[in-house]
Amino acid sequence: YRNGSRRVHPDKNRDGRAEQAFHALEASAAVLSDAEQRRGYDRRIEARRKKRNKRITGTTFGVLDSTRRNTVRVLGTAKRVLGPFSVPVFVLGTLALP
Repeated sequence: YRNGSRRVHPDKNRDGRAEQAFHALEASAAVLSDAEQRRGYDRRIEARRKKRNKRITGTTFGVLDSTRRNTVRVLGTAKRVLGPFSVPVFVLGTLALP
């Protein structure tokens, strides 16, 4: 904290954003030093992480599930159309793929 505050203190740093950076640094130090605020911050961060992971996982499995359903539907339709020739056609089609 001390090194950062020296770097961004408005009296030491003439950058136009130094005052904003210093206030942000003070706010984060206040959160880290107060146990109750830190627990609240940790809970919020963990909730966001869980929500993000759930969304990512749900999207990934949703895409995989829809791909599987579409594949099963296409294969079922091909089997109905081709009848007894469906298995040899699928085997030859698979072998012909590069």
